[in-house]
Formats: sequence, C-alpha cells, structure tokens
Amino acid sequence: MKMKGIIKSLTCLAVLLTAFSCQERGGLDVPVNESIILQLSSGLAKAADTDAESYVHHVDVLIFNVGNDAAPAEKVAHERFSVDNSSSVTLKTKRTSFTAGGKYFVYLVANSTFDESVFAGMADYASLMDKKQEDLNLHLTSLTVENAPKYFLMDAIAEDENGSSPVVLYDGDPVKNTILSATLNRAAAKVVVNITASESIRFASFSMAEGSEGGLYYVRNLPYDTFLLAEAKDAEDITAKVANTSKGNNAYFSWNPSESPRNVSITAYAYPHHWDNASILQHETCIIVNLPLVHTYTDANGNIVETNHYNSWYKIPMTADKKFERNHYYEVNIVINRPGATSESTPVVLDDIYYSVEDWTTQTIQVGGDENSPKYLMVNRTEMEMHNIAQDAKTLEFSSSSPVTVTLKTVVVNGQTVPDVYFYDKFNDKTYVGAEITGQINGVPDEGIAGGITVNSPVPTNNVIRYFTLVVTNEDGISKEVTVAQYPLEYITNVHSWYSYRDDFIGSGSSVPTTYENLSSTNNVVGVSYNFTTNRYTYNTSSTGFFRSKVARSQLNTGYSNIDYYRWNNRSVSYTDAENGNARIYHIRITASSGTYILGRPKMVTKDDGYSYTDPGEDNKMLVSPSFMIASRLGFINTGNGGISLSDNQESLDVAANHCARYVEVHNDPETGEKVVYDDWRLPTEEEINIILRFQGAQNEDADAIDYLLNAGYYFSASGPVANDKTTSDGISMRCIRDAY
Repeated sequence: MKMKGIIKSLTCLAVLLTAFSCQERGGLDVPVNESIILQLSSGLAKAADTDAESYVHHVDVLIFNVGNDAAPAEKVAHERFSVDNSSSVTLKTKRTSFTAGGKYFVYLVANSTFDESVFAGMADYASLMDKKQEDLNLHLTSLTVENAPKYFLMDAIAEDENGSSPVVLYDGDPVKNTILSATLNRAAAKVVVNITASESIRFASFSMAEGSEGGLYYVRNLPYDTFLLAEAKDAEDITAKVANTSKGNNAYFSWNPSESPRNVSITAYAYPHHWDNASILQHETCIIVNLPLVHTYTDANGNIVETNHYNSWYKIPMTADKKFERNHYYEVNIVINRPGATSESTPVVLDDIYYSVEDWTTQTIQVGGDENSPKYLMVNRTEMEMHNIAQDAKTLEFSSSSPVTVTLKTVVVNGQTVPDVYFYDKFNDKTYVGAEITGQINGVPDEGIAGGITVNSPVPTNNVIRYFTLVVTNEDGISKEVTVAQYPLEYITNVHSWYSYRDDFIGSGSSVPTTYENLSSTNNVVGVSYNFTTNRYTYNTSSTGFFRSKVARSQLNTGYSNIDYYRWNNRSVSYTDAENGNARIYHIRITASSGTYILGRPKMVTKDDGYSYTDPGEDNKMLVSPSFMIASRLGFINTGNGGISLSDNQESLDVAANHCARYVEVHNDPETGEKVVYDDWRLPTEEEINIILRFQGAQNEDADAIDYLLNAGYYFSASGPVANDKTTSDGISMRCIRDAY
C-alpha cells in the first residue's frame, strides 16, 4: 500500500495600501494627503479551490510606532473594516496625523473571530503578539455546520515599495503618494487526502441492519488554536491544542459509492502543529475513516471470492514531517488494496508510506492597470434553481478580468462524451437526457467583463428535477462551474424503503412495537387479521393476516427489490419470499391548483382511539396536498388467503383508514446514514388518488418519475373507493400516503 504526499505552500493574497493624489480613481475622489486607501485583492489565490479559502470578510489594521530596539512598540491606531471582498476601503485616520518622516509598523489581521473591542483594547505590539485564536471545528471551515468558522484567519505586515518595514506613512510632501503593500497569509494549513481503491477493492454502501456505520470519518488530534501573527512563534516551536472531532459525513467527504466506487477524497484544515516520535501517539494528527467495501480475491482453490466488509476502518497520517505549517497545502494520495479493521478502536495503520514534497511558489498579486494586472473570475453562484421557468436572466452574475463564454459541461458516460444534463428516475438512477433537450440548454453572458448570464432551458415535462452544469470561462483561461436544478410545476423524487410494520404490533413480552430490528421470541407480532363477522382484530406471529411486516433485503439491477415477509423463527429472523417489488417511497410536490383539484392540506379528524384520519367530508374530496409521499410496496395488503375482502361499505372503509393510521415505514437517509421513521400515514383524498393514477401512467408505460403503483380496480380514498382506469383488474385495495413538509 503506497501513499504519496505533496506539500505545497498556499498561494498568498495580495493587499495594496495606497494614498492617491487628488483624482478620481475607481469611483473615489480622494483629497491629496488626507486619506489612506486600503485596496484588497481577494479571491485570486491559485491555491484556493473554493472562494471561501480566499475570502476576506473583515480586516483589523493595527499601527505601532518603532521602539528603541527598532521593534514594534506602542499601538497608535486601530481600525476594523467590513470588507466583504470589496475592492477598497478608506481609513478614517488621516495621513497628516502621523509624524512626517516617522516610521511605523502596520499589521493586518483578517477574519479573526475576536470582537473589534479586543483589538481596540490592545495597548502594544506584545498584546497582539501573544494573542491566540481557537476554532474547534476548524476542519469544517466555510461549511454550514454549527460552530464552524465561516472564513480563514489571515495576517500580514505592510511594506514600502522597496519591500522594507517599518514604513513611512507621511513623508511631509503633500504632492507625493504613499504606497504600501502587504501579503495576507492564511493561518491554517490545508490537507487533501485522495483515496483510490485497487482492482480488488470496491467501495460500497450497506444498511444499518447489516451492522454498517456507513462511510464517515473524523480527525484525531486536530490542532485547533494558533497565534494571530505568523511571526509570534517559529513554526518548529509551535505545539497547538489538539482535540478529536466528531464522526460525520459532510461536504468535505466525497463518499458516494454508487457513482464513484473506487475514489474517495477528504478535505480538512489544521492550525500549525509540531510533534516528535516520543509524542506521536498523543499528538500525531491523523484521519480515522470508515470505508465499507467489497473485497474480491482468489482463494487457495482458484475460486474467485467476494466478501462484504460492512465496516473497514483505516488510520491515515496527514503529513510525513510531523508538523503543519501556516499557509501550506498538504496532499496525500493513497491506493488501498486490502480491507481495514472492523472497529475504529484498532484501525488499520497504513504503512510503507512514501512521501514527496514540492513547494507551491507563492505569488504576489498587484492591483494596477498594466500587464501585471490580476487575472480573475468571480461568479455569484455555484448553484442555482429554476422553478417552472424556461429562462432566468436575474440570478446569475459574473465579474471577470476578461470577457467570458458559457458552455455546457461534458462528462464521459460508457466511453462516450455527453453533456452533463441529467435527472434521477423512478428508481433514483442517474439518467442523462438526449440531444433534443441539451441542444436547447445554454447560458448567454452579457458583453464586457461584468454583468449577468441568461440561462435558457425548456421546462421539464417528465415530472422530475433536471440538473445541468454550466461552465463559465474567461479569456484568461479561468473557469467556474454553476450547477442548475430545474423544477417543473409538478415533480417527484423518491427514497428507498427498508422495512414496514404497524405501531400496534406489540408482543406479549414487550411494551414497544415489533420491528425488523428488535424481533425476539417475546416481541414477535408481525401480522394482523380482521374478522368482519365478529368485528375483531387478531394479531399473529406467523405468516397470516391481511397485513404482514415486510423488509426490502436487497436491490436488483432492474431497480426493483427482493421484498420479504419477516418474522421470528426459533432463534433468528426468518423470511418468506413475498415478491420482487418496488420498495421506493415516492414524494410528489405540486405547486398550483387545476380545474379538477384544489391545492391545500386536507383536513384531519381525531377519533376516540387517539389516531388522526383524513376527513371523509365532501369538501375534502377535491383537496390535494401540495407535498405528499406514497407508501412503497412494503405496505402491500393481502386480499387473498389469510387476508381480507374489502368491499364498498363503511366497515371496510374503517378498516382501511385504521390501517393507514397505524402503518409505519422506515428508510435510511443516504446523506446522513440515519434511520428515518414515517409513522403519520393516512388514506388519500379522492383527488389524491386520481393524481397518483395520472402520474403513474398505464401499466406498460415507462414513466420517468414514478413507477406503475396502483394496479387494483379500485382504491380507497377517505370518502370511499375510487375507480382505476389504468387497469382491467377487479377488487378494492388501499395505498397510504403522508403529508411531507
């Protein structure tokens, strides 16, 4: 197993402090010898993969006089500027307030989390020199995560045109400009870990029922505090506070085995830190990562064997040099060729590691009008949405150092290059659209180096969200990508269900419902029957009943799943094959009423049993919830042997409504890995049944958004059976729905 690390110094951000003569420049009319203009150049760091890494939100400028030892001494001025990546700010302190010919040290601290009053209260340079900042969630900077920093701490010291400091702020000459430059450097180091699976390894997702914790990671011994100034301590002497972060799966962890079964990357940030061999166990910074996988190998008999590793833990050192330095970029490349450990407490330690180090040369960016002008491209969005419109000329804007063009991003699919325009179909499979649509999708930028981008794309007609990516590129060769999500008036998404049960399935030895996860010899109720003669429910532990608990144990290549009845048999869970069916819960969203239905959340009534039911009144028939889910095939009702014969009468309607009120369906959220329990189902209204029938199409139609779901002759609504004109079958069945907001 080989690991290759690349360390590069992060490209710096340049800042220019300039006092102008009396002329209009950049829209500012600056009096001679009165103002100091702070011009910022941000978002131009080549080392930054995201705008947040170079974003300057605010800057504290501290000016110190020169002491007897030629070092910074007392503070003589301080100002905070709300920059927000703007091009210039004006100091309130006048040039003439400084001693003519006198020298001063000018320090800049950007994006500090300290209040402005902390800097205002500093009496001298020593106060600034000793100040440290703590950021416990530094590794998640710029993510929308509680207590994560929004921006990166930076610092700089101003220099004159000869590259010297201290500097003269006012030379006594009223017609001469004062030009100061400073380079902002990030206090943090950036670490990117790229993980590639060998030919014998394939990353995979497994369920919680299989004991998998899913793909996740945490940083062990993350350095989370640092001095505000880089010169406060030599890098070799810095030993920061360290802490273990929480386990998680966030935007800095590219875990998506269904689309990329052989590649994973992790991005993290750390403050300067240094440790030695003696303290490596206590202070070494490393990533602990779980990568569930399938391992393929040839056994001693020459047979090819595949083994599932539901948890596969690894320990990845983040640097070979036992230290992090400010404003450096650490890249680690790994090829994994064997499974990890089953427990995070003893992760497989990657050995035989080879590191190479390469400097990333810093680059100072000057602000000006000559050939040294900065090359940049700023686009105000990386993501945008279009809701039931074919053109959007208001959302997307750009600012560039040169004119731009906009093209559709292309990707390679099955060996062919196609436009990156796609949707997720009724089985949540990524499906690329044809040329007849992609030829109508484009972005048209305004002329010049700033303005808007008009996005054109026909509204989807297949009830799914269409996604496409526009690439904005300027003549300097800089590109930015914008992902567009385009919504039709009515659209459908889906999630894969795991198992079903009823909340009144409670065994004789339990006080909680019997679920797929807690089956036991004493908590084993898995079915319910109803006797229309005695008007009584019977709960059973065997393979009988009009409804029996079901589980989707595996997904098939067809998009369907192996759906089984489950129950407790002797000392373990046993299964009875039900069918290969659709285990997906469909989520329908509607944004406008029509001539046949009224958009609005249907009224509910609460019965004596404490459950809520859809109101069967006439005024509720026409209502359609603007956002509702349809239960999956795990809610199948058995109307054959051991089931019930639903009829067009009030008693059958009551049984159907009662079942929905007690029905429960569970799925695992693929983004968070957390179990989601849906226990608030109800019978649909008459028009909600008709909506489902309209969206699902006919039995032999291949609809993009929703599979053929309702195949019985009639389906119960809250007010009675509704005819299904999409089938020739007879009989009455039911399909529960739930409001989803």
